[in-house]
Amino acid sequence: MNKTNPSIAVMTGRLGRCLGLGLGLGLGLGLGVGLACTLATPALAARDKDERNLVISAPAGTSVATASQRVALVIGNGAYRDAPLNNPSNDARAMAQALKDAGFEVSLQVDADIQGMLTSIRRFGDQLRKGGVGVFYYAGHGMQIKGRNYLIPVNSVIQREDEVAYQAVDAQAVLDKMEAAGNGTNIMILDACRNNPFARSFRSAQQGLAPMDAPVGTLVAFATAPGSVASDGRGSNGLYTQHLLNAMREPGAKVEDVFKRVRSAVRRESKDKQVPWEATSLEGDFYFIAPTDKPPSASAALEESMWALVKNSNDVLELKAFVARFPASVHAVEVLARLKQASPTAPALQAPTPTAVAPSPQPTPQTQPAPAVTGSNAFGFSVGDRWSYQQIDKYKGEVISNWNRKISRILPNGDLLSGSTVMSPNGNLRQLTNTRFPSRVYSEVEVLFPKKMETGHQEDFSYQERSRRSDGKEFEQVFKGTLKVKGQERIKVPAGEFTAFRVEREASVTGTQTNGNDTWQAQQQITYWYVPALHYYVALDETWRSGKEAPILKRNELTSYEIAGTQTADKR
Repeated sequence: MNKTNPSIAVMTGRLGRCLGLGLGLGLGLGLGVGLACTLATPALAARDKDERNLVISAPAGTSVATASQRVALVIGNGAYRDAPLNNPSNDARAMAQALKDAGFEVSLQVDADIQGMLTSIRRFGDQLRKGGVGVFYYAGHGMQIKGRNYLIPVNSVIQREDEVAYQAVDAQAVLDKMEAAGNGTNIMILDACRNNPFARSFRSAQQGLAPMDAPVGTLVAFATAPGSVASDGRGSNGLYTQHLLNAMREPGAKVEDVFKRVRSAVRRESKDKQVPWEATSLEGDFYFIAPTDKPPSASAALEESMWALVKNSNDVLELKAFVARFPASVHAVEVLARLKQASPTAPALQAPTPTAVAPSPQPTPQTQPAPAVTGSNAFGFSVGDRWSYQQIDKYKGEVISNWNRKISRILPNGDLLSGSTVMSPNGNLRQLTNTRFPSRVYSEVEVLFPKKMETGHQEDFSYQERSRRSDGKEFEQVFKGTLKVKGQERIKVPAGEFTAFRVEREASVTGTQTNGNDTWQAQQQITYWYVPALHYYVALDETWRSGKEAPILKRNELTSYEIAGTQTADKR
């Protein structure tokens, strides 16, 4: 009986892993080379010698039959003499740990020479002949020569193109070794340079890595399209590997879904500059972490609930809300494709045009019946509930904008949709979109409404906000502070006079521009008046202080509203 032999070859790359990038870097490259030489001490050599033979076993108590063994070889090369790399050792160690957590027996090699690579690959192939699943991972320099991809050992001295074949390891030869073992499933991951590091001296120099054929039962995946370059990332791991490490830890995710999630996340973070690519003939199913009987996480349940509501929708705002809230979703690629095909006349969010001082907007008579309420959540919110506000510059006393929020859908978990805005069941923001900030997402929620709306209640909060401004700048802010419910008092706004809870919120804010160099510290003070019968505030004052600049002072006032069960659009 013939054995099915699914093999998966994954190629990722680093723009910063190319020796050829030394041109134009001036002192930067010289400093990097000098530092690499300085670190080549006896102590470091002894440490590397130990790590080159490190074996990470599967967790204690794991009993794996020979036919279902999981074996991995992980190599990270960074200590090159002329162009050392920072991330390969980090990537290799992180991948080794992730594979160990997935039940693999892992052999980790750091800064391997050509003999060490060939010896470890031979032993790896011998292990695979016992059956089971094999994973080969490589991080370091790589190149394409005449349509073949090569992995570069740390001690290689390559001066001419014809020397590559015996100074480097042919990636196809490694894949052939795995295929020849005849085991059940093989995965090959190459995190290698997309540019030929010897481009200036090679006649057949080509950008990026060459595509590799996917035989039956094989999935070949690249960190970016063949012939393209990939980002090295801003952190301790490359952009592709960073998202791969996250995606492969998801229980019950098929390998195809893992790469879909990675592709979606990398494409979005790189702003379409890097699009991971696969060619597949895979027939069987493979999971890094097998499915469990445990219920899905709250985040996964929310994602699937929202997808069930928008998968057949043509509403541009709803589709944008989904992909902004779940950028790494397996459905994100489909949603983005549908958005591109959307009619140019589809509605788009726009901020109202600022106006001069004007009388408070008056509600227009309701000429059509209010939409039928299809249900309410545990906090009393119903489909069709609406609140309209005017925003006032407190320095000038002028109305600078008008805006509204209307509940269009209630998700099974109680979350609320208002166009592209997503709110928690009690009305706190999870995601907000407008013309100035096309994307603003919170780690959990923006804490505005407390858990208990009763006099004397106080609670601390902390959350993170990530946003992208219309000019392309991206920001991250951390808010830490306290909410206090002070008591009830009467307040008059354009929509009427109400008895409301006065709530005071103070927060310290630490911010940074994630794609720039700006950082800041700020203080935010908010006082608002909340009316339980309306499920929202009728007025909100905000003060924002940062550095020596004059504070920003704004006030939002309710001008009209519509709550389920009322007879008119404006309840005064």
